[in-house]
Amino acid sequence: MSKCKQKNFMNELYSKKVKYAVDLMMKGYMCSESIVMAFANEFGLEPEIAARISGGFAGGMAQGKTCGAVTGAIMVIGLKYGAGLIRDQYSKDMCFQITQEFSYRFVARRKSIECGEILLMNNINPNDPEEIENLRERRLCDKIVMDSAEILEDLFREEEPQ
Repeated sequence: MSKCKQKNFMNELYSKKVKYAVDLMMKGYMCSESIVMAFANEFGLEPEIAARISGGFAGGMAQGKTCGAVTGAIMVIGLKYGAGLIRDQYSKDMCFQITQEFSYRFVARRKSIECGEILLMNNINPNDPEEIENLRERRLCDKIVMDSAEILEDLFREEEPQ
């Protein structure tokens, strides 16, 4: 396969993951689950296991802390760049570098990585159960998941050998 065709194939593969992540959100999965599940197959992770591992990270770890779309993305970065059982410095440095770049890009789009702050900036009171209940109808989290998946795709594409 030529380099141009390979690059187009990779772009198409990644854009399918963004769509898949948003589709999962629309079906009722949570933000963290949607991100990890969309990328799980790439790492040989079963969707059910991906959802279970990431479930507790949704809603800012159920406390309005770090956004589940962010923590899900960081889990995916760990799957791709983490050192695994061998604690080699290169893998650790690469994982940290990609995580920091992801966070920088996410903040550039959403002004924060904190779930509660993101909600407040979008006129949603994170302490109002009724507003949180209606959050799915407002589709804000779908857009945040899309942002997170797009940033992951961009980072992974940039790291692909040319």
